[in-house]
Amino acid sequence: MATTGKDTAFLFVPAIIGGIILLAIILLDIQFSNFRQAYFQEVAEETKRNNSFLVRAFRDLLETGQVDKMHRMLNKYHGPNPVIVKIIARGKGVIMETEGVPAYLAEHVRRPEIKGIFKQNHDEDVLVNFNRALESFMIYHSVRFRVGNQDYVLVTASKCNSMTLLMQQTRRAILILTVLGILSTLVLVVYFCCWIRSPLNRLFASMSRIAAGELECPIEVPKSGLIREIGLCLQTLTEQLKQQIVSLQDGANEREAVLNAMTEAVLLVDAEGKVVRWNRTAEELFYPGRKLHERGEPECPPEFREYIGKIDHAVHTEKRSLRRNGREYQLLVNVLSFSREGKRFFLISATDLADLNKLEAAQREFIAAISHEMKTPLTGIVGAVDAISNGALDHAEYKERCIETLTTQSERLHTLLLNFLTLTSLENLHPKSEDDFLPVQSSAVLRGALELCRPAADAAGISIAVEECENLEFPGDFQLLQQALCNLISNAVIHSGSSSIELSAVRTAEGEIDFRVRDHGCGIPAEHRERIFKRFYRIPSGQKKQQGSGIGLAIVKHIALYHHGSIKVDSVSGGGSEFHLRIPAFSA
Repeated sequence: MATTGKDTAFLFVPAIIGGIILLAIILLDIQFSNFRQAYFQEVAEETKRNNSFLVRAFRDLLETGQVDKMHRMLNKYHGPNPVIVKIIARGKGVIMETEGVPAYLAEHVRRPEIKGIFKQNHDEDVLVNFNRALESFMIYHSVRFRVGNQDYVLVTASKCNSMTLLMQQTRRAILILTVLGILSTLVLVVYFCCWIRSPLNRLFASMSRIAAGELECPIEVPKSGLIREIGLCLQTLTEQLKQQIVSLQDGANEREAVLNAMTEAVLLVDAEGKVVRWNRTAEELFYPGRKLHERGEPECPPEFREYIGKIDHAVHTEKRSLRRNGREYQLLVNVLSFSREGKRFFLISATDLADLNKLEAAQREFIAAISHEMKTPLTGIVGAVDAISNGALDHAEYKERCIETLTTQSERLHTLLLNFLTLTSLENLHPKSEDDFLPVQSSAVLRGALELCRPAADAAGISIAVEECENLEFPGDFQLLQQALCNLISNAVIHSGSSSIELSAVRTAEGEIDFRVRDHGCGIPAEHRERIFKRFYRIPSGQKKQQGSGIGLAIVKHIALYHHGSIKVDSVSGGGSEFHLRIPAFSA
């Protein structure tokens, strides 16, 4: 693999190690040179000291003429290394030299280049030199002395075998260290290139792809070595990164779902007036008909631009009007300013007050309806009590009227309160499943309601007949179903103006139990047919004289929903009405 600019740094380590080895070898060579110089100097000084004794001895012997003794002394002069000693008289030549020296050494001293060493005019010269011909270090020493009128020169030349061996071994060791250093550097280079650089390059390529977002990129992990641990760590970090990204995505999706599920419109606006986040309610309210995700960041609605840059970190709340698509919205606006990463943002939430206004209106309507419905019986009861307080009990006729009024209005108030409680209870109930009900006979429900309503019908001169009644069994709540039919029958007795009412209970083609209550009265106008099942709704008295609280049919509707059923009315104005209470038969 060719070395690239990214992985050249990997070769710095073996290069540095090789440089350290080379520097150590150079320093060792310098140290060796210093050692050799110091060693040569020590040898030269020792040679001078040794030969100084010979010079004094030879001077004394020459002064006394004891040449034979000097000759014997010269031939006895031997050291650890082969040595040759000559005494040269100026103008006379060599007068004496060591006998029995090796021939190569004697021949070596006679060579012209060696003789030239001793032709200097110095009083004393010492030279340590490596001779390639003898492959050994040689020590040459010359000392000039005078006896009488004659000048003499003492010349010595010795072969230093120990020095030669020491220097050769030292040099060989340095050479071996040099070769080992070079080989070590090459081995390190090969190791870094093959076992470190290449795996690291592959890991770096995988890391680059992972950094680019390719989290499924395979990571090649070596079978052994330090790079394997790095690869395993990278695999672990990648898996953790995947899990964190999935977790962040799930969190973002949850936050987005929560944001879009909010009924409040939410806008996140930056200091330049750009909307950087919004929810679905805000898009439908402020930007109807526009696909914001396809157009980038929208502009802040002009109604809210005045808040940008003016609202501090405190929450600002106010009510504002907003007109969109020909509709006027009443909004409760909350604005909060905050800073993130050195930038300022504004969080705007707007709540549509229409539902709240409807709820308040419904509460007012409920309270007004209760007040109105309770006013009549309470007025009658208060009037009767006042009459009794004023002595009505003393007159039999007034006494009978007061008792009748108290009885009638108390029953009416009691019935009204029961209906209120029943309706409230039904509105808070959730539909039950089939297993939560007990088996009910349709004929029993129908005939039970008939018996309860017959006295009121007879009193009103209205006949009630059962036309068709199949004896069907189905799961349901007997008491509630009987109350629903009673409400329908009572409604027909009080409001229809019919002389007869027919009841029936049959199975429909859809498998439902259809309880029918039919009258032949005035009928219900079309504009009121869908609204009569709302609580407190009554047909205006200008069209028809009405009594009642407007709760009975609302109770019937909620009883039907409680049984997963339905209630509807078929009516023709002036031709009577037919109510259908349909209850699912389930598996019965």
